[in-house]
Amino acid sequence: MQIFFGTCLFFVAVIMLGYLPGKLLLLTLKRALTPLEDATLACVLGLVVSGLVYWLMMFAHQGRFYLVWPLTTAGICVWLYSTKRKSLSSNSAGFESLSQGSAPLWRDRSTLVLVGVLILGIIALAFLPLYYTNFTPQSDGTMRVYPVSDVLFHIAIANELTHTVPPQAPVFAGHPLSYHYGMDLAVAMFARATGLNTRDLTVRFVPTLFVTLSMMSVFCFSRKWLRSEYFGALVVFLVFFGSDFSFVPGLLLGEKGDWSLRYFSAPAVVTLFYFNPILPALGVLFAGLFCLDRYVHERSWAWLFLAALLFVALVEIKTLMAGQLMCSLGVAAVVYLIFFSNTDLLKIGACTAIAAIPLVSWVLLKNESGGRIVVKFEPWLYVSHAMQMLGLSDRFNGPVGFAVVALPIYFFGCLGLRVIGVPSILAAIIRPKPDGAVRFMLGIFVVIGVVIALAYTFTPEGWTFRYNPVSSTFLVQSEYVAWLFVVEVFQTLYNWATRRGMYPALAAGGIIAITGVLSLPSTVQHFLVWRDPDRFFGAGKPWGRQLLTYDPQTLAAMDFLQKDAHPGDVVLCNDIMTAPILALTKCRVPLGYFSSGLVARSDYTGRETAEKRFWNDWRLGKVQDDLMQEAKVRYVVVSKQTDSVAATMPTQLSKVFENSELAVFKVDPKRLTETVPQTP
Repeated sequence: MQIFFGTCLFFVAVIMLGYLPGKLLLLTLKRALTPLEDATLACVLGLVVSGLVYWLMMFAHQGRFYLVWPLTTAGICVWLYSTKRKSLSSNSAGFESLSQGSAPLWRDRSTLVLVGVLILGIIALAFLPLYYTNFTPQSDGTMRVYPVSDVLFHIAIANELTHTVPPQAPVFAGHPLSYHYGMDLAVAMFARATGLNTRDLTVRFVPTLFVTLSMMSVFCFSRKWLRSEYFGALVVFLVFFGSDFSFVPGLLLGEKGDWSLRYFSAPAVVTLFYFNPILPALGVLFAGLFCLDRYVHERSWAWLFLAALLFVALVEIKTLMAGQLMCSLGVAAVVYLIFFSNTDLLKIGACTAIAAIPLVSWVLLKNESGGRIVVKFEPWLYVSHAMQMLGLSDRFNGPVGFAVVALPIYFFGCLGLRVIGVPSILAAIIRPKPDGAVRFMLGIFVVIGVVIALAYTFTPEGWTFRYNPVSSTFLVQSEYVAWLFVVEVFQTLYNWATRRGMYPALAAGGIIAITGVLSLPSTVQHFLVWRDPDRFFGAGKPWGRQLLTYDPQTLAAMDFLQKDAHPGDVVLCNDIMTAPILALTKCRVPLGYFSSGLVARSDYTGRETAEKRFWNDWRLGKVQDDLMQEAKVRYVVVSKQTDSVAATMPTQLSKVFENSELAVFKVDPKRLTETVPQTP
């Protein structure tokens, strides 16, 4: 019953925070769309606008009044529906009527084609233990948990955004968060508006919304691009479920681990279904491309404004995607201005760049004060890694063998079925057409992503990682867009076959068979591997089995912190307790998941050393004040099984909670300068 109530409440919130604000924006700009396009674009735009309003109100410390925003938009819609229905119906360029825009989407025939793929997306979320079954209370008083670091990281950021804007780093107390948080801002916004907790929103409600909207955005643009709803649905299917050729070495070598993660370092499907901001960013990207395409054909300033708005929003949703898009948009704008005197892309690029200046400046400022990300020219690291995983590193280590064999193997294996779209991508770039500005830009987008991923690394200052997930993101983003060109090839083959007398069903069946055999094996294996949580958390890992369940003692301690601590208070704990503190409270920790990616190496190692020193001294009966002062620690959580609890405590600590497993001490910041020896 609680889940049902939460689902209904979230659905209402999506309408009031997503659809209605976006619908009002489209109405104001007098944009006419099909019902499916209307619902998709309105929701995407509405979430962007509502997120901006939430950020501004929280920044002004007026978050308690945020409910005024959805109530205001709902009131305006009711007023328009009741007083201006006839005038809107007579405006062919407008809304056509609020009731029609809200009509059941089944009236749009293209929706029926999309339903099957949408259901597959929801099934994938239900199948993976990271989502719907995560953080679920059990009848015995425990909580079922799959504490993947990405899940905990984003829950912690969402918790932070419910009380602090701009956010601090919840996993590195005392530093600003140098990470894009648009996805987590949506979670915080819904939490503030509905009262639902951030855990349910992060692992259940919001991923469902993002998968649905992203699929619909991809479909709307692809259908317009290909002029076919069936092939548009195929693009959606391949973007979300089409994988690489990692199944070939996986089967030949008998690999039991995740093939997509092991061999080619660009797991597109894994990234979409692993709490990565690239999921909502994908929806915003394709919604922006839809607006861009409409602007190129209609020359309406309204479409230019909407495209620029969505492209700018990408900066805070997925900075790397925004950077890749702006680079490709800039190149395409210059080329079309010089060779065709076409200023369409130049106008879009200029508006986007001007509007993005505040956000980009903010990102650079956060980088300087936080992670200090450094870009290095280190080419072919992924290729070398793939050769090593394939057992071929010793055979093709020379320049000729590398260029002639290793590099083609990597490209072919990494791109998978997408290789058949490479000629179309290159043709779009080499032979641009006067009316093909968007096509040229997307070709550049694909190529730029591949080049950046294989030539550069992005790491916080002082760090060196053999596998660089930041660089691989560029390649993954290129892979999503490349499916457009692949399906174009399929569409051409289908038309060629049917013109020569082949039955349409037979031609379509052949295309489906090709895509299934060549693009799905690695995807299916990935889902099956991740369906078994013991592979990662239990079997062979002495600490893993304990993490699959939070016992009543842990839950009681977290419940105490949630009630006693103020949002943003810092809790010092051991590694095992970091996960429940981030997931079940609104507290920060001095050192946690992905801290190494948020700060420079010197900052991280200094904090890590200080934390180790604190616990070593604690076990000797001493209390170090240095770390507590630096990180402004407010609580110390001690496990009685691994850390001893002294019989007497110094004056700066007072025991405020205790059960059979844990003890919680509260720090008096006024007395941190006092040092009192402990008696073990």
